[in-house]
Amino acid sequence: MQPGRERWPKMARTGVVVTKLSEIVDGQEATCFAALVKKTRGLTRTNQPYVKCLFRDKRVKLEAPLWSDHALLPESETWREGTAYRIQVRGKYDLRYGMQLDLQAIRPATEDDAVDGYDFADLVEDSYIPADELLKKLNHLIEQHIEHPALRRLVESLLGAHLAAFKRMPAAATFHHAYTAGLLEHVWSMTRVACLLADHYAKYYNKLDPPLSRDIVIAATILHDIGKLRELEYHPVEARYTKEGRLIGHILMGRDMVREAARRIEGFPEDMLLRLEHAILAHHGRREFGAPVLPQTLEALLVAHIDDLDAKMNIVARELMRAEAADGFTERIFALDNRQFYKGLPEEAAPGSSLPPLA
Repeated sequence: MQPGRERWPKMARTGVVVTKLSEIVDGQEATCFAALVKKTRGLTRTNQPYVKCLFRDKRVKLEAPLWSDHALLPESETWREGTAYRIQVRGKYDLRYGMQLDLQAIRPATEDDAVDGYDFADLVEDSYIPADELLKKLNHLIEQHIEHPALRRLVESLLGAHLAAFKRMPAAATFHHAYTAGLLEHVWSMTRVACLLADHYAKYYNKLDPPLSRDIVIAATILHDIGKLRELEYHPVEARYTKEGRLIGHILMGRDMVREAARRIEGFPEDMLLRLEHAILAHHGRREFGAPVLPQTLEALLVAHIDDLDAKMNIVARELMRAEAADGFTERIFALDNRQFYKGLPEEAAPGSSLPPLA
């Protein structure tokens, strides 16, 4: 018998209306499928044990606190992070913590639950663009915009050597692009912007000698987070940091990966490698954001701003797509100073939404 099956007397496999976790409202009792992201154990101020379980589907993560008197607290020891569960819950809105779950029953989801709509892919977030399509688009940009043969070879060799991981790794464990193929989506999106801005500024400041290197901007954009392939361990529910990732970090590991690959390319220009390494080391832009050095070339400055812009646009856009509050605002976004962003009226309802053409 699977753990928790004996606690499931009311939940037959057929004829049960299953509700999406993301659709639960305050006071609603529902049966859901959800992936267990994390279990956090602790003690209250009175030294009583508790466990907080974070569950997710494709759209939301909701916490289910199990206090010391909760009937399921002893059983929670058997629940495994990264596993899909069939849960019976009651939605409970808390003014401080938002929507939470009162967990009433739980057991692992099985293939038999497919008759009630269970599909593990519905519980994890991934890029809205298929990884193979993203990779095809990225390779096209490399062919079109990196002119120096040694630099193009460096980029292609690093991507090729880590292709499987690059196609599925998130860009982060939390915050921006934190889903399957998120890193590839982030890099592709950044590269599109980098091509436009590098071309603009190279032509705008055409008296620079040496000129702004579009090749370095684009190569650094593609490789800036390559170290995350070693910093993170992939899991479709939530990526975790490796030991090396926690102790060294993706910035230094990425610089090392680029340096090692460049050394295998005969005649790779030393100054080009130096400027590329610097742009990778400086891509967080500020010391307080973890940058070991600050941008000190135009290329590094541009890459750091593009990275920051793309990450923040992803965070806010995803929150806006989730926002369902009556006032049209998102929840507070920690990564952006706890600001709330306004969604605006739906396009079909917005008065005067068509702007006159520019003169």
